[in-house]
Amino acid sequence: MGLAASYAGRLGLTAWRRKSTLLGLAACLVLIILCLQYNSASRSDSKPEDNPQEPTSGNDDKSPLQRTLRNHQEGRNSDVAKLTNDVQVHRLPDPEGGGNVLEDDPDGLKRSIGGENVKFVQSGGKEVLVTPPREAEVARNRLVSRARIPEDQPAREELSARKAALEQFNGEVQRAAVELSTPGGQSAAQYNSYDQQGSYQMGIPYINLDPKKPYVPEQRLVHFDLKGAPPKVSYLKRLFPLIRQLGATGILLEYEDMFPFSGSLSSIAAGNCYSRRDVEDILAAARGSELDVIPLVQTFGHVEFALKHPEFAELREVPESPQALCPSFNASMEFVEKMIEQVMELHQGIRFLHIGCDEVFQMGECRRCRSQMRETLFLSHVARVASFVRNRYGSVTPIVWDDMLRHLSPQSLEEFHIGELVEPMVWVYAEEVYRFVPSMVWDKFAGVFPYVWSASAFKGAFGETLYIPNVKRHLENNLRWLEVMTTEGPKFKGGFRGIALTGWQRYDHFAVLCELLPAAVPSLAVNLLATSHGYFNQSLKNKLQSSLGCSRTSSYSSTHAESIVNLNNDPYLWDKIGRCFFPGAPFFKLTYRLHAAEIEAKEFIESVTKSKGWMTDYNMRRKFSSPLRVDELMAEHPRVYHTLTTLARSAREALDDVFDSFTIAEWVEQRIYPDIQMLERLQHDSSSLKSVRTWPKRPLPPLRDLKRLGVQMPEDDVSNNNSTPQISGK
Repeated sequence: MGLAASYAGRLGLTAWRRKSTLLGLAACLVLIILCLQYNSASRSDSKPEDNPQEPTSGNDDKSPLQRTLRNHQEGRNSDVAKLTNDVQVHRLPDPEGGGNVLEDDPDGLKRSIGGENVKFVQSGGKEVLVTPPREAEVARNRLVSRARIPEDQPAREELSARKAALEQFNGEVQRAAVELSTPGGQSAAQYNSYDQQGSYQMGIPYINLDPKKPYVPEQRLVHFDLKGAPPKVSYLKRLFPLIRQLGATGILLEYEDMFPFSGSLSSIAAGNCYSRRDVEDILAAARGSELDVIPLVQTFGHVEFALKHPEFAELREVPESPQALCPSFNASMEFVEKMIEQVMELHQGIRFLHIGCDEVFQMGECRRCRSQMRETLFLSHVARVASFVRNRYGSVTPIVWDDMLRHLSPQSLEEFHIGELVEPMVWVYAEEVYRFVPSMVWDKFAGVFPYVWSASAFKGAFGETLYIPNVKRHLENNLRWLEVMTTEGPKFKGGFRGIALTGWQRYDHFAVLCELLPAAVPSLAVNLLATSHGYFNQSLKNKLQSSLGCSRTSSYSSTHAESIVNLNNDPYLWDKIGRCFFPGAPFFKLTYRLHAAEIEAKEFIESVTKSKGWMTDYNMRRKFSSPLRVDELMAEHPRVYHTLTTLARSAREALDDVFDSFTIAEWVEQRIYPDIQMLERLQHDSSSLKSVRTWPKRPLPPLRDLKRLGVQMPEDDVSNNNSTPQISGK
């Protein structure tokens, strides 16, 4: 790459140095140019074939090539498109081929404008990609400016010199590109196409996937996090056929306190949990949609839903926190066994049971556990739980989250026969999977476990209080996972079982609600299509639109090629999916209104209380302001307040078919009520300020509480003791 940059920097200079040498060839080239121009008039413009499934490339998202490509995608697409259009408007004759050296040669066009990575073909058939470095900007600009010369003005000597310099530059870059290699030692083979440029413009991440030979996970599970906010059974019955149509093969049900525990466990079931009949209906609906069911029962960490109650407080590892069980307490294992037995009673015939075991933050802290190593405590408890499942339900395979296993030694894993007892589900929700699970971890897992699962996310991963998922980030996460599964799968004897698209509803039992399920259906649809086909591009547009009930009656869409998505400008799909009809669509549309209302309320409150100088906290404490100014500041208050109160009523209507009244009320209280409260407080404060009819003379008495912060009070100022007016303050 350094060599390529050096030649790019000297490109223009080299052309002019050789100009004098090439003048002698000018007379001969005149006749050649005239002939070639005559031929170009009869030639049709060559265009690349439109192949929506042309393979993309890239090997490691951590490489400079991938980072450069992402920079092009996120920050330079508009500039590149503009340059491309400018170059194509003015045709530039090719001195040798009779066509347009820039327009008829897409690769030459890309090299000249520097807008995309450049593909070079080696003699051995290998293809490598080189991105022109930033040092080549001057050369690019010079080439673009020359490309704009009208057809009847170019100097033949200049064209010949520039073409020779370009060929020399390309040869040097080609040799430099051969030296690039991936961490595995193979050539950094990447591809480029106009199709991919369109994908960049749509915000579809650039991942090393080959749609001609796509990797499709055998199982595609949709994770339903039910804790504290159970969707209505009627809503799930409408949703299951949709996810099956989009490519799902099963569901991962994380009940937590929504399962109808009974007997000695009845206290851990929430007051609005599913009944046994509800669970049976859900399972029947899943079978009707040909979806396998895997229940998830937390058996180590994240047991707050049970340990928060006084009946089970003694099972805590740390008395002050209900996050984790004490693995050394026999009663802990008895408690786990009872939970599993009650769940399995209603889920007979299943093949897998997820036993959790992630994020065990508190371990080895109680008096029983202090004498043991943390990894011994963890592995011994997992082994006990998994052995119970296998011995009691012989055909059921336990699954565990992998995060607590990543840093354990292979010797420890083998000592407890973990590879024979459980299958790990490796979860990473960020875009760069290898950053959290590097290759060495995959090698270790492959030496211990014959099978492995992966877990991505379609919601609930990028913020505890978000209400709408960022589809662009989730899509990149899922596409990255397909790349990782393609690379790492062959290391395992049995390969990957499948992928679970997680959809977290809370970050833990005590957290507030994040993205609700109906707001995330578009994200789920996009990511299910991607994982079910092994890629995501324009060819899936009809499947996405038909699945989500998107209308295609507009005259524009019927006569123009509409893009499947535009994740650069519309990462939440409000614009693209806002006119579709799918289960929960009214609430998805309401989130856009909420977004606008929150911005408006925030700007209004900020303006009244901070930007302007008549209703700040200081004014309120002193009851010191101008009634006229207060009226001016509060002029927009009725409209903003009405918007939010109307939104609260609309939320109830939009969610009525999805959740019970408890969940609806909780969401409104968390999302809308705080702004309504603040606006009502402002109304009260404005009335209080305007009720004052007379005001004290200055200086106003200092706030006495400032004294503890080291602020000197007037009476403490010895130098001004005799001249300080006698004033008092609270």
